[in-house]
Amino acid sequence: MEFSISQKTLLECLNHFQSVVERRNTIPILSNIKIVASENDLIITATDLALELTERLDAKVTKVGGVTIPSQLFFDIVRKVPDKSEIKLRKDEKTELVFVLFGESKFSIPTLPIDDFPEMDDENLDVEIEIKSDELCKLINNCKFCMGLDESRQYLNGIYLHLSEEIVSSVATDGHRLAKCSLTALNSKPFEGIIIPKKTVYEISKILEEYSEKVILNFSKNRLKVIFGNIKIITKLIASNFPDYESVIPKDNDQVMEVDCKSFSETIDRVSTISNEKFRTVKFEISENTCVVSSFGTDKSIGTESVDVDFSGSGVSINFNARYILDVLSIIKTGKVKFHFSKNTAPTVLESSTLKNSLFLIMQMRA
Repeated sequence: MEFSISQKTLLECLNHFQSVVERRNTIPILSNIKIVASENDLIITATDLALELTERLDAKVTKVGGVTIPSQLFFDIVRKVPDKSEIKLRKDEKTELVFVLFGESKFSIPTLPIDDFPEMDDENLDVEIEIKSDELCKLINNCKFCMGLDESRQYLNGIYLHLSEEIVSSVATDGHRLAKCSLTALNSKPFEGIIIPKKTVYEISKILEEYSEKVILNFSKNRLKVIFGNIKIITKLIASNFPDYESVIPKDNDQVMEVDCKSFSETIDRVSTISNEKFRTVKFEISENTCVVSSFGTDKSIGTESVDVDFSGSGVSINFNARYILDVLSIIKTGKVKFHFSKNTAPTVLESSTLKNSLFLIMQMRA
C-alpha cells in the first residue's frame, strides 16, 4: 500500500476519530484505525465494537492495499506535520511497518493484521429517514443536555427518537429534567422508537457542526446507520423501552411567568454564585409582576435580585437546581421564555416562541 495526501485533509479526517477510539483497550486492534487504499480514494475506519465511524477521502494512490495502525500515535504525528505539507504513507510488506514520510522526516509505525479488525453489520435496516442537517441538529442539540448518567438505567442514557402521528420527536431525560423537540412529517413509514446511545449522540452532533447537506438515517430495532456524505456512522442502539414520558408532562400548569431569556439567565448565574452546594439551589418568589431570585450560601450569606416579569397567577415560591435552568436558557438563547408553574409538586414547563416545537421540564427541589 502506498498513497499521498495533504496534511490538512488528513488531519481534518483524523479529528473525527479521536473520540471514537477508546484510549484504554483490552483488545489491541480497537486502538487502531483501519486504512484501505483503493484506486482513487481512502476509506478510514475506527470502532469500539458498539460504534463504527467510516470516512472516505480523495488521495493519490500509487499502490492499493490496507493496514491498521495505532490511532493516537498516527494522529499525534499528523497534527505536528508542518502546514501545507504532503504526507506519504507506505507499507513495507516484509517488516509489516508503515512509513510516514513528509519533507525530510520519516517515521515508522507498527501495524496489526487488517483481517483482525472487526466490522459492524449494516444490513437489514428497514426504516429510512432523509432529513436536513439543521433539523437533525435541532433534534439532537435541543435534547442532549438532558441525557442521563445512571448505569443502572441505560434507557435514560441516550436520546429517544420516535414517530407519532407523522411527527418525529426526540426526547431525553435523566429523571430530574426532560427535553422534547419535534418536527413535522418526514417522508418515513411508521417506526417504533429507538434509543440512540449517548456516545453516538455526541459523535453525530460533532459531525453536524461542519456538515450542511441532507442526512440519511437507516435503522432497525437494534442498529442505526447515519450517512453524512462521505462520513458514515454505524451504531448499536440501546435495547430497552423508553419510559412513558407523556404521562409526566403536566397539562394544567396555570401559573405562567414570561421573562426575557438572556437577562434572566444572567440573573440566575449571578445569584447562584453565592451557593456552595453541589446543585446550586436558587429560589423563585413570584408575585404580581416581580420575581425575586435568591440563593443561600455558608455563614448566612445570601444573594438576591428582583426581576420584572409578566405573571398571571396567585403567587409562586419554588426552588430549582440553577444549572438545570441555565442549561435550558442557554438552548433558547434569545427572546422571551415562559415558565408554566403548578400549584402542587408537578414539574415546571419551559417553552419559548423563539424555539418552536421544543418543550422542557424541570422538577422542583425541596426547600
